[in-house]
Amino acid sequence: MIQLRQEEAGSLLEVLSLVPVSHVTFNIHSASSAWLVGRGQLEEISQLSHYFNADLVYFDTALSPGIQRNLESALQLPVLDRNELIIRIFARNARTREARLQVRLAMLEYMRPRIRQSANPYSQQRGGVRGAKGEGERQIELDRRRIDSQITRLREEISQVRKNRDSQRKKRLSSSLVSFALAGYTNSGKSSLLKALTKADTLCEDRLFATLDPLERTMNISPSLKVLICDTVGFVSDLPHFLIDAFSSTLEEAALADVLILVLDSSSPRLMKDYETTLSVLEELGAAGKNTITVFNKCDLPCGDDFAMESIKARHPDAILLSAKTKENLETLKERIQQKALDIMGAGTITLSLEDSEAIDRVYREYKVLKADYNEKEVVIHFKNRRSGN
Repeated sequence: MIQLRQEEAGSLLEVLSLVPVSHVTFNIHSASSAWLVGRGQLEEISQLSHYFNADLVYFDTALSPGIQRNLESALQLPVLDRNELIIRIFARNARTREARLQVRLAMLEYMRPRIRQSANPYSQQRGGVRGAKGEGERQIELDRRRIDSQITRLREEISQVRKNRDSQRKKRLSSSLVSFALAGYTNSGKSSLLKALTKADTLCEDRLFATLDPLERTMNISPSLKVLICDTVGFVSDLPHFLIDAFSSTLEEAALADVLILVLDSSSPRLMKDYETTLSVLEELGAAGKNTITVFNKCDLPCGDDFAMESIKARHPDAILLSAKTKENLETLKERIQQKALDIMGAGTITLSLEDSEAIDRVYREYKVLKADYNEKEVVIHFKNRRSGN
């Protein structure tokens, strides 16, 4: 478990082009109120930092403002914690106005209690660690007021953006289209799967949190049947609560969808951990227990954990093993999506003899025919109730 956590931390740091030169794991039986770690552990970190001439020290956990300041003072280096690292990654990947506003708000709320006596106290690049000179308590209070003012303005802007999103969402929900949300651990291939299903021009990058904004695309199952497929922001273990709050309007797409498509990276050595993290975040969002299609993506790559794969398959025996890249078993997923949509729409399938023209005519009169497959002797008609929409 420790090794998996280190690998995840390395992947997160890599997004910001930060290269770990050493890593240390400590068992903290009683956390120090000053430095979190013990005095001897702190000395070990200091020695390693100087030996490798490190530019900063990363703690793969959330640090309180006081502990973070004490660590930076003791180590004479900037200290980055897990929460700030994830915020910076979000800031780098935010593309739409809503995402940028949400990330900026999260950053300001994170930085406010960490204002220090430096020239630019609420910059994303916290400087002045080595012998910074203070500007006095009065300047700190002025800076806090400026941040409070920006936070208030950002919340107002985000509120307006969310009103617009809610309006669009109501229009979507009022339509007859069944909605599917792709949910899963970050970098599990959700955007690639969205592109494969809908042929949409979406961003597909092999890095964490490449997608921060929900992307909705229409998928044509047949000339008479369409569904909505929505890509959502990827999950990660210990996702900071303030980021869940900031991106609530984005993340709730998973909770509001008719069906979840749970996407797992079959090539990940952290497969079980990623699966458990995804379930945990979905539960926090109120989306646990929803109608779900489970998908193991990236089957074109070697399996990352055979035991985890079999364990998850035992819980989801109808899970689909596919590759968004090679399109292997993609048709199986499309068929499953079609069946889920028909079930939700109150639709069905009937097989009739071609000689029973009266029954065939009645189906066409009383139902909306979505698809009809004819052969020499019979016809298989896929239909839905007309009252369920267009």
